[in-house]
Amino acid sequence: MNDEDKGLVEGVDFPFQVADDEDAECDDEITLAVRNSFGIRYLFAWQRIVIANIMDSACGQLNKESDSLEPELYTGRQIVLLPTGAGKSLCFLTPALLLDGPTLVIYPLLALMADQERRMKEGCLKSVVFRGGQSFQERQEAFLQIKNKSAKIILANPEVLQNEALLNQLAQCNIQHIAIDEAHCVSEWGDSFRPAYLTLGHVIETLACKTVTAFTATASPVILERVSEVLFGGKVHVVQSDSDRPNIHYKVINAYNKKRAAIKLALTEEKPMLIFCGTRKNSEDMARELITLVGKDKVRFYHAGMTKEEKKAVESWFFDKTDAILCATCAYGMGVDKKNIRTVLHEQASPTVESYIQEAGRGARDGKTAEAILLWSYDDQKAAEKLPENSRQKAVARFAQSSTCRRQVLLDALGAEQAVCEGCDVCQRAGPAPFAEDAAFVLNYVRSHRKQFSVDQLSANIIALLNERDKNLAGFHIWEHSDVEEIIRQLLQARYIKKCAFPWKGKITCPFKKNAVYKTKKLSLRQGNSVRPKKLVPLQLAGRVRELRA
Repeated sequence: MNDEDKGLVEGVDFPFQVADDEDAECDDEITLAVRNSFGIRYLFAWQRIVIANIMDSACGQLNKESDSLEPELYTGRQIVLLPTGAGKSLCFLTPALLLDGPTLVIYPLLALMADQERRMKEGCLKSVVFRGGQSFQERQEAFLQIKNKSAKIILANPEVLQNEALLNQLAQCNIQHIAIDEAHCVSEWGDSFRPAYLTLGHVIETLACKTVTAFTATASPVILERVSEVLFGGKVHVVQSDSDRPNIHYKVINAYNKKRAAIKLALTEEKPMLIFCGTRKNSEDMARELITLVGKDKVRFYHAGMTKEEKKAVESWFFDKTDAILCATCAYGMGVDKKNIRTVLHEQASPTVESYIQEAGRGARDGKTAEAILLWSYDDQKAAEKLPENSRQKAVARFAQSSTCRRQVLLDALGAEQAVCEGCDVCQRAGPAPFAEDAAFVLNYVRSHRKQFSVDQLSANIIALLNERDKNLAGFHIWEHSDVEEIIRQLLQARYIKKCAFPWKGKITCPFKKNAVYKTKKLSLRQGNSVRPKKLVPLQLAGRVRELRA
């Protein structure tokens, strides 16, 4: 029976059908919220799961205290592991649009707070910030915005929440959801130089908020257990997506002088480029050298020792650049969300595998590809040998020295799934990274000039040859004596070369042993394959020695 037979007329008895396939999802308030505020038409499955858990808990549809619930249903207290660039922010910003009360978001860095505040303004989402150094009037104005519900988001860091007066005022604000971003810092930093992280469990209890979500992109089982213990007393629901970032291609380059290798890569690799330099001094030195090569408008440095205004100026400069190089410490590792970084270069290795994945994940957040390059030296290898075998720090060395898929080494360190490699240098070449090119250059020269030069003489000769070879990169000399001396020092320590005794005292030579590293195909020029030659007697003295022994 059709509608006419029943006496029903479209447009009279019921509205005209105007929806099409594209509008089918618009009855979903979550999708409508992100579409209207952020212009995003689609949420990934893991995002929807996390958001649904938050909404169900905050709106009272789940009772997290009920003993009848299975552990996997404790969605009010959850740790969410999503890879960098997978849209973690949407998982707490979207519920904030829909909940009656404000959402407190705890960030590790002021730079990250500033960046998120900017992004929220772009999405017409009002936020207030609590940080150190604010006046009484500034904080009262912030609380007024919370009270009249014009501000949906509260941004803070762990240190400012140590203020009990501020904490008690926040407890009166009916906070609906607490989101802790970069939650691996609870373990990595809380147990060392930022003990305020260890008090976040107390903060959660004081605020009496039943819905708490800890977000991170990287967490090994050890880190996960520690975060769960500190924040939730060990009772937590874990939501984990695929940890792999297939659009990041991992590569390790062996280099005895990593600074010079980094400078050469900065001149040749795709931009924008982020160079992690390890220390504040190294980041400034690297930036100054690169400025002389490419110009001051293309290079900046960034570290925690800069003032807030200085860091903000650098963030704004880098954000809009397409050909820039930023030399930074880990202070930028969880900083501004710049989506089009094409190369992430580590001159100094990260202290843990979680830190490395986090920092490498700064690249390719626009979904395109990026190169993550780690420089590794003989000094790094020797330092790694002293680390405990099963430590998180040792995992970085296993990654750097691996002869199997580097991507899988990282995933194994996180306790994650097996993955098909979408791009790493080991899989591409079907073997480990080759011996350091700069060290091989020196070795070949020494091999051709055994016992002819002292360290100083050898350094002077090598630097001239290297600058001649690389002059086309920048148009002028880039190698210094200290660079070559660093290579020679490590070669001596690795026993690839040695200083002679009398009558060639102080002269540099290579081992004469049959299977010396530079002669045999059986022994490749890789760190750790050094040979200890027997003590040799100069040929012209051999007869005299035999006479004396007789």
